[in-house]
Amino acid sequence: MRKNLQECLIQSLHFIEERTEPQERRKMLLLRVIFLFSSSLSVAQAWGGWNFQNDRVQRLEALGIQEEKNLLVLTATTLPRVLNETRFLMVEFYNPLSKQSQNLIKEMGKAVDIMGKEKTGVLFGKVNITSEKLLEKEFAIKNVPTVKLFVEGQRQQPIDCRGVIEAAALVAWLRNQIRLSVVLLTSREQTKTFISSKKLSVIGFFEGTIVHFEECEEDRHILRDLSQIVKFFTMDLVIEYNIETMDQIYDMHIRNHILLFISKNSTEFGALVKTFESVAQEFKNKLIFLMVNTDQVDNTHVLEYFQITSWDIPGVRILNLTKNTRYRMPAEEITFKNMKKFCNNFLDGLAKQQLPSENIPKDWDTKPVKVLVGKNFKEVVFSHKRNVFVMFYAPWSYECKSLLPVLEELGKKYQYHESVTIAKIDITANDIQQTFLEKYPFFKFFPAKSDLVVPYNGEYSLNAFIDFVEKEIKSQMELEEWSFEEEESDEKEDLSLQDWKKTKEEL
Repeated sequence: MRKNLQECLIQSLHFIEERTEPQERRKMLLLRVIFLFSSSLSVAQAWGGWNFQNDRVQRLEALGIQEEKNLLVLTATTLPRVLNETRFLMVEFYNPLSKQSQNLIKEMGKAVDIMGKEKTGVLFGKVNITSEKLLEKEFAIKNVPTVKLFVEGQRQQPIDCRGVIEAAALVAWLRNQIRLSVVLLTSREQTKTFISSKKLSVIGFFEGTIVHFEECEEDRHILRDLSQIVKFFTMDLVIEYNIETMDQIYDMHIRNHILLFISKNSTEFGALVKTFESVAQEFKNKLIFLMVNTDQVDNTHVLEYFQITSWDIPGVRILNLTKNTRYRMPAEEITFKNMKKFCNNFLDGLAKQQLPSENIPKDWDTKPVKVLVGKNFKEVVFSHKRNVFVMFYAPWSYECKSLLPVLEELGKKYQYHESVTIAKIDITANDIQQTFLEKYPFFKFFPAKSDLVVPYNGEYSLNAFIDFVEKEIKSQMELEEWSFEEEESDEKEDLSLQDWKKTKEEL
């Protein structure tokens, strides 16, 4: 059958050469993909030895591979077997205790459903790094989850898939990787050689004007992926992020995305989007500008990924897909000036990255107000040893900056207190993953010997803070006294019961 397909293709090339003028033939680059290929392959011969026509369960058993939720369970033993069986293998390296890992496993399973188990010849798997230490070391897995794509059975230098966290986007990214190996065929002989060297050839014919051309330093021509070029020159300045535009967004060659999180029902929607478009005009071909409708239920996972709360809306973030790094615009107002400065700082490498945690300062506990970061937050506030009063702030906020001297005075008052600690944390630079986040600045009291969190809702003044802290200290002391009395009462009851039993024995 393959021979017949090759003959048909070569005959079509003869037809083109015979029926067209030389000038027209030179125009034929790639326009219509012919019958040899489509986005969903029908048989596994396209990608190697894996024959999906056979019973899938029997095939997995023969290779000694288990399957869980659409993903192959890979080990140091089974990984090379699968690499020998398929051309494309997408693998998630995960930790079963990581919530992000579990969420991505679900999305990977959905990606399998989108691609189709029986039709694509692309396989998906997962590696548990807690048990597969050799694989963790071989592929230098530092963070979880990490997704890598193995191509042509090669385990050296797999392609990293960064910043892609949902099924549709994973599929779009994967299809983009598959399309990257386009070869320009300029003669009949070259085409024959290309067809003969592949198990399945993908060839199309283009007619028209070249809309984009580049020349590298070595004076060799580079043809970019035409689909990316067309999409780039025809895309809107601002693209709304949704299930319909995901493929288009992740197919772009620009890996820096700036996102405006906003409600379409808000009164400021029109004005802010217009401002966003004005900034987009300034940074075209440098950043992709995306608008995320926070009213859309399907966008919930995006809000969670960027840790966007109701207080952060409207808000602006930048995501670098290559390094999977996030940045938060350091300004309260969304204006043309602030956004332009944010974009320039990012492109110049001056923007402050939004990290899970800043490094713990060496002198974090030497001053009246202790400095908390993501790495020491839980250890301090939930130590069950001291009462901790914390200010959550943003360094660029005018209101926050005006309150820091007040907090310093409060810290001095309780600097040598036997059970009270005054602290602060930059909420914009540390992901503490708590559910009580509010609009900065806000304050919380963490009682000693308790996991409760007491919000502060009073005035932002020194005297009001002192009154609140003293009230909470008194409440804690009363609670401890009550607990002590309860214990004493229980002990007395136990003693009375023992006396009664002794008296009964004597009688």
